[in-house]
Amino acid sequence: MEPNKTPSATLPHRATAAEELALLVDAVSDYAMFLLSTTGQIRSWNTGAERILGYDADEIIGQNFSIFYGPEDLATRKPQRELEIATADERVEDEGWRIRKDGSRLWVNTVITALRGPKGELKGFAKITRDLTLRREAEERLRRSEEIFRLLVSAVKDYAIFMLDAEGRVATWNEGAHRLKQYEPEEIIGKHFSIFYPPADVAAGKTERELEIARREGSVEDEGWRVRKDGTQFWANVVITAVFDETGELRGYAKVTRDVTERKETEEMQRTLLMQREARLMAEEERRHVEASYRVAQEANRAKDEFLMTLSHELRTPMTAILGWARLLPTLAPDDDGFRSGIAAISRSAELQARLIDDVLDVSRIISGKLRLNMESVDPAQLVAASLDSVRPSADAKQIELRSDLDGALGHVVGDSARLQQVVWNLLTNAVKFTPRGGSITVRARRSASQLQLSVTDTGEGIESEFLPHVFEAFRQAEGPTTRTHGGLGLGLSIVRYIVEAHGGTISAESHGRGQGATFTVALPTGTLRSRLPAPESQPAEGEARPQLPRLTGMKVLLVDDDREARQLVRSVLQYAGAVVVSVDSATMALNELTERRPDLVITDIAMPGMDGYALAREIRHRADLAGIKLVALTAFPAGRGTASKSGFDEYLTKPIDPFALVTAIQRIMGFAG
Repeated sequence: MEPNKTPSATLPHRATAAEELALLVDAVSDYAMFLLSTTGQIRSWNTGAERILGYDADEIIGQNFSIFYGPEDLATRKPQRELEIATADERVEDEGWRIRKDGSRLWVNTVITALRGPKGELKGFAKITRDLTLRREAEERLRRSEEIFRLLVSAVKDYAIFMLDAEGRVATWNEGAHRLKQYEPEEIIGKHFSIFYPPADVAAGKTERELEIARREGSVEDEGWRVRKDGTQFWANVVITAVFDETGELRGYAKVTRDVTERKETEEMQRTLLMQREARLMAEEERRHVEASYRVAQEANRAKDEFLMTLSHELRTPMTAILGWARLLPTLAPDDDGFRSGIAAISRSAELQARLIDDVLDVSRIISGKLRLNMESVDPAQLVAASLDSVRPSADAKQIELRSDLDGALGHVVGDSARLQQVVWNLLTNAVKFTPRGGSITVRARRSASQLQLSVTDTGEGIESEFLPHVFEAFRQAEGPTTRTHGGLGLGLSIVRYIVEAHGGTISAESHGRGQGATFTVALPTGTLRSRLPAPESQPAEGEARPQLPRLTGMKVLLVDDDREARQLVRSVLQYAGAVVVSVDSATMALNELTERRPDLVITDIAMPGMDGYALAREIRHRADLAGIKLVALTAFPAGRGTASKSGFDEYLTKPIDPFALVTAIQRIMGFAG
């Protein structure tokens, strides 16, 4: 020790050196460097350890270094054995797989060095770890390449095996290559391997692409045509494997080629036979399809013929009453009971015909996708009550008991009120039709969180099991057209199904067979509550006086219709309501009348000879002197308000129309208070 230098004087210098050493170790990022206790607990952690192994210092210090070893190493106590060797030999070096924090594996070189105190006592261990994963992968690729090459070379009789340099020139040539490609070694070595490829493949850059894929992915496999020395071609299976040295530098490629022309020809023959077989199967399938289409067409024609027979019967039946009573009424006195019965029969028959026509039109709209829904909030309880009231006279006539079992809080559903009324009415009417005298019909309604379920159960004739799947099909009826005991067109249930499904719901039918009754169940989504509907207008009870016809006092109306009966009926209704009516039978006469006087309202038919109602409407709208006149179409053709507005009409009313509904509609159109 130098004079005037005490041991304490050197302490600051030693502390600074220790700090600098710690900074140096921490700054190393290519090596994981850390201290272990004598039992393997981690006591320090540098930047390289954090980068390589993925742990932060605060989450790894205090853990045992065995955390980096895989299950197989832990099972053989490898971490403990390494500490034991380092303790005995002062150090131990190892290469092997270790586990990062994220669970991925890395190949490392590790050195564990024993740390001892001044007296030789063990203080702990220094552990240095280096990530050699990339080198390991390169070595593994080279090993695989060499192994494959050795294996393939041994089968020289079946394979052409040769080496290419890094640019793709032939470097070696074996006997299999000579046999397959016909070149002698001195003819081919040094030539580029593209000589074996057809000109089209060379022009397309196929050889360069194959070397690039092999260089990038280790190997590439391909099948295609190759060319021999004499110009003949053969179908080859080719494997090109990149060969790297220990530094990872590309040394060249091992190329293995096999002649698989015979297999190719066999596959082509099999493919041809398969195509022929597929063609035969397709022809057979087409024949079956044609036969099935023919059967379907025959069935459709049969169903059409049966429907036309049924339609003719159903339309002629009420027409018999209408024509018969219409001819008989003039012979009866107005106060005769038969006179009133005749009027009632004509009314009932006309309403029946109107319903039949509505059903046919509904089916037409459904088929053409033109059935529209006017969505609003509907009270199911009121809807059921109105439907029950509507069918009660028919049920009472057969002494059928009508029952209802409704939840107290059915709430509302969003739907088309008129169409949903049609659903319930059709189901009830159907039940009355098929329930014998003295039976019963029960309507039930329940509400869940997501849907309203409404069912109609009868004690009627039931449905045979073989017909049950067809019960909702249009034009399908269990009875034949000439032997039926019940009327109807067979459209009601198919219309019901469409309306229900258009509301997002479902309908099902259940029956235990003939004589066991039937249950039809409708499930509708509850939807969103909007506004409360007014209660449906109640129909006057049988025997009550009809309400008075609304008034159109003083209104001037021009009526245009080429059908005399329809023209006289509408004129009479309007005159009874107090309107002043001029009626003509053609659009031409209507235009002449409009030059003489200006009405408040023009009501016209659409289908008329010469000039139709649309042409009349356009003519009126083009004349300035007729501006402001209201135009109403009253026709047997179905349409809606969209059609009316596009054609120049203010409203589109469909025949047949109830006189009260006609006058009420005119009041609304004209804003007339009567």
